[in-house]
Amino acid sequence: MKKLIHSVLRHFGYRLEHLDQYQPPAEQDDPDLAAALHHCQMMRDIHRQDAVEIEALYREFVFPDLPKREGREVLLNDLVGTTISEAIYVLHSLHQALRIPGDICEFGVAQGATSRLLAAEILPLADRTLWLFDSFEGLPEPTVEDRLIDDIFNLGSMDRYKGTMASPESLVLEKLTGINFPLTRTKVKKGWIKETSTTGDLPKQIAFAYLDFDLYEPIRDGLDFIDPLMPAGGRIVVDDYGFFSEGAQLAVDQFVANAAGRYELTLPLPLAGHFCLLRKID
Repeated sequence: MKKLIHSVLRHFGYRLEHLDQYQPPAEQDDPDLAAALHHCQMMRDIHRQDAVEIEALYREFVFPDLPKREGREVLLNDLVGTTISEAIYVLHSLHQALRIPGDICEFGVAQGATSRLLAAEILPLADRTLWLFDSFEGLPEPTVEDRLIDDIFNLGSMDRYKGTMASPESLVLEKLTGINFPLTRTKVKKGWIKETSTTGDLPKQIAFAYLDFDLYEPIRDGLDFIDPLMPAGGRIVVDDYGFFSEGAQLAVDQFVANAAGRYELTLPLPLAGHFCLLRKID
């Protein structure tokens, strides 16, 4: 998928660079490009205020108990694939879960922007460990439950999504290092969840989990792993509920039904995005 994107961009005379690694040209080398990049950065800085305003609105009308944190708007503005609204729901669920003991887990970390957001919130809490579960190989093979409902990359079929959305582990760790989150409090479980959830070092208790595995089988496996490790009061946010693949919602609905009243499922405001919130009540 990456090769295809790069090929198409080159065909039209463009080049794709990672912002974290890109060095802009000196003005004397390419003044027009340097000016355009300066303008882009200026607009990015201006729109950083959007995150401040959106968070303020949510705090005023939806989550008055969400604690403030200096510098949060920068990380909200730098998210990839997660709306600011969804991120605020994630943060609120996280802080609700911090009322009970347990570690913080993210399943499906992509470039690590959400990992960094979670890490920044728990940075002052020395007793909380951040667990990151990801194959770093992109999406696994879809199953029959994964009927395509939103063709986000215009690939034409669910099968063609296998291997897409891959990001290197090093990029995630760089983001955490950038906010001085201790590597001693970071546990990376690299591989497919079916294997990594049964081998090696594992959390003893989970207070909060953000589950962004996109497809039926890994979401089902992730929820089954979390459940016995999560006490009452724990929170789970599952991304892509009713979006991309039918399998995401199916996995959640089956899990909640099988839990027989131990979880409360709620949905966000429609404008916030496609995800659901689970609260363990027993």
